[in-house]
Amino acid sequence: MIYSVNFLDLSDRINPLAFIKYLKATGWRQFQTKRTDIRVYQIERESDFFQAVVPLDKNLRDYKTAMYHAVKTVADAEQRPIEQMMLYLLNPNTDILKIRLDKKEVEAGNILFDDAISLYENTKKMIAAAAMDVIHPRKIHQGRPDDVVTKFLSECRFGQTEVGSYIVSVVCPFAELDEKKGYRQLSIFSEEEQCADSLTRKVTSRVMNNLFAIKSQIDKGETEPLVSGEGDSAISVNFYEALNGLTSDSDTADIEFTAEWDPAVKNNMCRTNHIRLSRDYGQPIETVISKIREAKNKATTIIGRIKKLESAPDVSQRKTGKITLIYLDDSDHKKTAVANLEKDEYDRAIEAHASGKYVEIVGDLAKGRNSTITCESFRVLD
Repeated sequence: MIYSVNFLDLSDRINPLAFIKYLKATGWRQFQTKRTDIRVYQIERESDFFQAVVPLDKNLRDYKTAMYHAVKTVADAEQRPIEQMMLYLLNPNTDILKIRLDKKEVEAGNILFDDAISLYENTKKMIAAAAMDVIHPRKIHQGRPDDVVTKFLSECRFGQTEVGSYIVSVVCPFAELDEKKGYRQLSIFSEEEQCADSLTRKVTSRVMNNLFAIKSQIDKGETEPLVSGEGDSAISVNFYEALNGLTSDSDTADIEFTAEWDPAVKNNMCRTNHIRLSRDYGQPIETVISKIREAKNKATTIIGRIKKLESAPDVSQRKTGKITLIYLDDSDHKKTAVANLEKDEYDRAIEAHASGKYVEIVGDLAKGRNSTITCESFRVLD
């Protein structure tokens, strides 16, 4: 009864308005009653009938018990463990990503230190890489994540693991990236389309889309990197490397990825919500990593100082920027090259220009009278 006692205590923290929003989104119908301190919802599942009574007034003597029974009823109706139902209701207006380590040694619900550290660290790196792929599509992201990605990661939380395996649950609250207002957290009262178009849904969908694309390619017997410098389908080196960190124990463990989408936000979800990578995928992923690193070594790296900055004069309308860089070639001759940068990179370029710092650009250099370099990575040197 340990779990019942814990869940009973946790029931007091559930927002009844969020609970009601969930019931409406999942097909429960309200049964009208004269009482104003409760809401009654009903649903039929095949030959079974369920009725959930949601208390609204926390001053009710049996509020906590009534809320627990309502949650238990909904969990039974949906044939879900109550701990999963609790996880969502305690974290409304979120997408939840779950990474399950399927390994005999963790069936009792515990895990070795090294395995746990690797699992948590690489999970965070993978979500960070997906966020950077959404905001700044690049073959490789160097340096620390920008402020938006850092803020997004700071709002995500690790949920409790589940008995019978070791599952890392990552709770991702809905937030949007507005060009004028910047990063902004959304609430349970935000419009559905606003949440569907949010940064959070784009990131959680990108994680699953990336995994689906990588698995599909390996299933076809292909090991060419799905890396692109631009476009919505770009998968960065960083994402591959984080996934490689998660699957590095491929000789002894399989790994599963599951997305539990907010049921009230039905658009812009990935084509799949469950992906399993067996231990056999470890070596192909390492092969892809090797090819990426080999291609990276063939790219041109130039280091120099910024001579010229060009972008939209209205900062609010600025999405990209162009810089002219002065650098020394292999013969120590002064050369110039033009590169187009994303907004966050251009902002850092402005600071580097103001302080006279050197910058480094890695990409394909097209030499000529007006040389250009495609920017695969950009960083300011200290």
